[in-house]
Amino acid sequence: MPPRERAYDFRLRDQDGRPASLADERGKVLVMTWIYTSCRDLCPAEGSVIADAVKRVAAPGVAAYAVSVDTVGDTPARARDWIRFRHWDGYGRYLLGTRAQLRPVWEHYGIAPIDATPAEARAAAAGADQYRATNAPPPVGVTFYQRPPKRPPPPASEEQYPDTQDLKYRGRARHVAGLDFEHSAYVLLIDRRGVQRVGIPFEQLDAASLARDIRVLLAER
Repeated sequence: MPPRERAYDFRLRDQDGRPASLADERGKVLVMTWIYTSCRDLCPAEGSVIADAVKRVAAPGVAAYAVSVDTVGDTPARARDWIRFRHWDGYGRYLLGTRAQLRPVWEHYGIAPIDATPAEARAAAAGADQYRATNAPPPVGVTFYQRPPKRPPPPASEEQYPDTQDLKYRGRARHVAGLDFEHSAYVLLIDRRGVQRVGIPFEQLDAASLARDIRVLLAER
């Protein structure tokens, strides 16, 4: 459970260039996660679970933010494509920015972005472009998460007193693309007053449970 306090606000641009902040969604239950558009496993699965949960709730007053962890590969065009492919139209926004703009958001929420080189990020994004151009969007609720091969945790996980501001990934293997594409992955629920309430790691993310949590927050007065 995250500290029950007002969520750190910020101001970024979404996939259409519109300014976006947490304050814009005050009065709604906000589902927020951190992803990158060229991800082939974990991020699409997160997006599909969130879309499934929102569909199950079938009520106004729910919004979703996907905050970029890849400042090279994530472009407005790719973000718009991701929104369409993951069925986020109408309630979801993909938030983009430079590393300098996104870093305060990552730091405040304890997010480690991908550590791929610019060349690696561009190559991954080009591959994802080709995939989405030749495949139809899967139905809502369908995920294709492929578990990565077992590999040891990154060296940073062994640090006795880690520097939480260095943005290094210290978690278990989650991505088939390799260590340089690992990043923090969880969903944060923010209530209608802007207070953070529930944090859900990817391994515990479930559409039925997420929908139930959203309904509870929607029912609060």
